[in-house]
Amino acid sequence: MMKTKAVRRSRRTRKNKKSRNVLLYVIMIVVTLYVLFLMVDLQIRINNARTELSQIEERIFTQEQTNAELKKVSDAVEKNDEKAFSGYVEKIAREDLDYVKNGEVVFVNIAGD
Repeated sequence: MMKTKAVRRSRRTRKNKKSRNVLLYVIMIVVTLYVLFLMVDLQIRINNARTELSQIEERIFTQEQTNAELKKVSDAVEKNDEKAFSGYVEKIAREDLDYVKNGEVVFVNIAGD
């Protein structure tokens, strides 16, 4: 009778150990999947932040060029340098207002290249 109780106990402990091992493996798989999900999510966030950074750097570069051009015009006005100021006015008239000089022929690229 003693042997049967001992055998039953050993079978129970084996079943308990197996169920614990299976539970441990399941928990490890879930944690691993969660960590992988976090890593992918962080990589996506990093890529989005890099894209946003490059766009902001482009805007900063463009704004710095505009500031430098405006500084030149401001200096020309302060020095009464009419040649530099008139060159700026002509540039604005051509680029922004689409003005042309008398007798000038304008070609438009309809291909968009």
